[in-house]
Amino acid sequence: MKTLKELIYSSEILDSQVDLNFKVSEIVQDSRLAVKSSLFIAVKGTLSDGHQFVKEVLNKGAIAVVENDYPSDRADLIIKVASTRNLAGKIASRFFNKPTKHFSLVGITGTNGKTTTAFLLDQIWMQMGLVTGLIGTVQNKIGNEIIPSDLTTPGPIELQGLFHRMEQKKIQACVMEVSSIALDQARTEGSFFEVGVFTNFTQDHLDYHQTMEQYFNAKLKLFRNYNLPCIVVNIDDSQGVEVLACSKKSQQITFSLHNQRASFYIRDASFKKTGTTANIQTPDGVMGLTTPLIGAHNLMNILTALGVIKALNQDVALAIKLLEQASGAPGRLERAIVGDSYPNIFVDYAHSDDALENVLKTLAHLGSDSPGKIITVLGCGGDRDKTKRPKMAKVASTYSDITIATSDNPRTEDPEVILNDLEHGIDQKKTSYHREVNRRKAIYLALSLAKPEDLVLIAGKGHENYQIIGTEKQPFDDKQVVKDYYRS
Repeated sequence: MKTLKELIYSSEILDSQVDLNFKVSEIVQDSRLAVKSSLFIAVKGTLSDGHQFVKEVLNKGAIAVVENDYPSDRADLIIKVASTRNLAGKIASRFFNKPTKHFSLVGITGTNGKTTTAFLLDQIWMQMGLVTGLIGTVQNKIGNEIIPSDLTTPGPIELQGLFHRMEQKKIQACVMEVSSIALDQARTEGSFFEVGVFTNFTQDHLDYHQTMEQYFNAKLKLFRNYNLPCIVVNIDDSQGVEVLACSKKSQQITFSLHNQRASFYIRDASFKKTGTTANIQTPDGVMGLTTPLIGAHNLMNILTALGVIKALNQDVALAIKLLEQASGAPGRLERAIVGDSYPNIFVDYAHSDDALENVLKTLAHLGSDSPGKIITVLGCGGDRDKTKRPKMAKVASTYSDITIATSDNPRTEDPEVILNDLEHGIDQKKTSYHREVNRRKAIYLALSLAKPEDLVLIAGKGHENYQIIGTEKQPFDDKQVVKDYYRS
């Protein structure tokens, strides 16, 4: 247990008559979890406002409430601060004894590549014999324990709780995907990063951020606000220059596919359906790479991971050797089924036009030596950025011989309306276009049209084993649907 004065510093308090020697048993942001002796932090969220539940938590016996917008007559139990959102993570970190100071924490932000890079780092570290943690889109992991993930970056109290468990399990290195929304909502406050990583920047999440400028400024918070000892930055992305400019006090490691000014860059590469070979220029000399991962975008993910290895003063040559066994992340250009009698069928999480273009360029390159077609099944999520839908459709129709538009996670939107938005970007002079709102039927259609020499991409969901229709999650796995088709 901690006293209130250990959790909230006097410089952070605007007004309070609370006895700061009171001891706190736990910290909560959800009023339903409030119990006797707990500290409730009232945060105004996008869907609800914690200030509406102050009376409820006080009746439950909460020892105090941290708030910034509540006209209460219970001054003896209210601690007023400037921003509960900015303070919640710091309070949680203090409650758990600042756990991220006890292991190496790497934070990765960027539109694409976060998940694969995080998995590559985790796989390298484990093969090096380290005890590792991972927080991200696909899953959270503490050592060998896998914990389901609902958000790319958890809320501040949950996040510090995970870090606390990592400290107890003697985790040595943890990699975390840091989303722009999490940075905007200050979920990572109270965390101490040893390395910050910038992968790239393209359009996404404009349903939340509204403008590209606001979106990028949210990502910049990782580099502006956390006093990072070292940063790893993609200088092929024009925004990487701005990331470097705002992190002048940090050690800077850069990576690029071809730019010879970068710390890491590719001298030459060969791409095949079975994997990739390349020669990488590193600060320690030229090193040969062999990996089962395919595509230039995966080479960028590998360079990102190697930059982190260098930042942590780990063995780059050993990491490159270990990448021969690294499989990357589930649902990222992952084969849905393996066998000589099947087409080459891949699932991928791509849900931005840039990510989709990277994947389709890879498949186009792989198919350049064969007469096969590229068949793409494409969907876009409901209740999300609508402006990227025609852009994704344009990319799909540019690189695909056959494009099938279907549902992704429609959520509360009418899927037919989503497909109408997609259809505005389809160039039917370049692609044979089909529309099928039922995702299973759309996948079956793609497979029925595919010949053994063809390449099939089922895009948008990747690792997800559910489909969100309305407000309910229903079981749905693209890979299983492929297997069902060939077994029927």
